Amino acid sequence: MELRPLGFGEIFDRAITLYIRNFVPFAAIVGVLIVPLAILQYFLNLSSQPEYDAIFRVFQHPGQAGTEHIPTIFDTPAAVGVLAATLLLAYVMGPFVMNAVAVGVARLYRDRPVEFRACYEAVFRRWPQILGLIGIEFLVVLGLYLAAVFIAVGIVFVAIALGGALPGLAFVFGLFAVLIVIVVMLPLIAPLIVALAFAMYAAVIEERAVVASLLLGFSRVFNRAEFWRALLFCIAALAITVGASTMLSMLGLAAAIVHLPVVETIIQTVPSFVITPFSAVLFAIYYFDVRIRREAFDLETSLERLTAAQPA
Repeated sequence: MELRPLGFGEIFDRAITLYIRNFVPFAAIVGVLIVPLAILQYFLNLSSQPEYDAIFRVFQHPGQAGTEHIPTIFDTPAAVGVLAATLLLAYVMGPFVMNAVAVGVARLYRDRPVEFRACYEAVFRRWPQILGLIGIEFLVVLGLYLAAVFIAVGIVFVAIALGGALPGLAFVFGLFAVLIVIVVMLPLIAPLIVALAFAMYAAVIEERAVVASLLLGFSRVFNRAEFWRALLFCIAALAITVGASTMLSMLGLAAAIVHLPVVETIIQTVPSFVITPFSAVLFAIYYFDVRIRREAFDLETSLERLTAAQPA
């Protein structure tokens, strides 16, 4: 496959083409994560059934809103344990799956088939680096969360102070502050997601150390030529995946209301098998496109090295 810089639309077009032509092997790769998550999700759905029933009763009889107890998943220790296991599995295994798909895309660029074993062999050879990056990413996410909480608490305190003197001004300030936070945080968080994904790819595709992978990921995104392009790419990719997931999640909610946890789990799992491979392929192609623009010769060399020792 030709290695050349792609336009914004061409990135999505190539992702769709490679995804459709290689759907089965890519779905098998992400199935390592999706199938265990589906099993855990089934037990979560069972635990959430009393909550759905209580909410549905309130909708049917609004007068009971003040007396109806609405249980939550946190009322049951077993359900909390399943939720924790779900989050941990998704957070730890997600980067391995994402990198395995990226190796599959690299194989396609070198005219080799996407093979389950070959892709995961290349990834698990780099497991120490991947786990190291997962730990650093956790600290970054935690820092952003604490910053968001700090800003939210500050906004609340200021709004309360203004509310004592000028109630109307407090509402205007709160609305304006929320808009400012969105405008400021979105251009930072979206490219940050791309940079962290690129760092993971650098650890596996380029066989870089943890710190070097982080530096490469951030240098390739946070620069004058790529920053706004990465922002638009991330917003477009998230809009596609979130939009598709939201439509099917409404069907899952309907299944929960009529007490069909198996059907609900299936409805929740199908979009994961459809959307997750496409998202991983899309991010991998964007990563290769950025590298082609910056270091075309080095990319050719690294792809050849990555696939040379793997089965043809």
